[in-house]
Amino acid sequence: MRRRTLLASAGAGAVLTVPGLPTAPAEAAPKPAALRTYAVQGTDIAVALLPGPAATVLLYAARRFHYEIDALRPGDLVTDASGTVLDIRPGSYPPGARDGFMPYQQIVVHDIVGQCDGMLGWGGDARTPREGRFVIAVAPADHRLRALAKRLDADAGSPSRRVGAGTALPFTPDRVRRAQTIRHGMAK
Repeated sequence: MRRRTLLASAGAGAVLTVPGLPTAPAEAAPKPAALRTYAVQGTDIAVALLPGPAATVLLYAARRFHYEIDALRPGDLVTDASGTVLDIRPGSYPPGARDGFMPYQQIVVHDIVGQCDGMLGWGGDARTPREGRFVIAVAPADHRLRALAKRLDADAGSPSRRVGAGTALPFTPDRVRRAQTIRHGMAK
């Protein structure tokens, strides 16, 4: 029986039930969380991100990029509507292009991802690369992301553990191995 025939024969105002489907009225789709503007440490740049752990992790990536790869300038950061994706200089690192970074810069990018325990993805590892892209690789409410954000906040506040502003050690053999292990785990 076609839908139009079924509705006409049921009569106006009738409630039809279909096994397996709820009979209550459909709820509206949840609204996306409101983004909040954050300053990127060491720059004059502000960027709109999803508040909470996602913002902490993406700001960590932006700060390390600024201090260890190349200084960020106004207009260098673009986010998406979810606030969980950060594109750095999308015009400089267009989709599909590879080798936009020098080898030492790639080591730093891999270290940034490695220090985020696989919860931050780098677009350069994607099938269609986007080398300026960092993306939260887990659900924003994931408890592991909250733990990572807490650790990054603690690291930023402790001079002996600080990461950023040139104090990271991404070139040590242990850090390079750890970054490679995490990248290979993410590729599976």
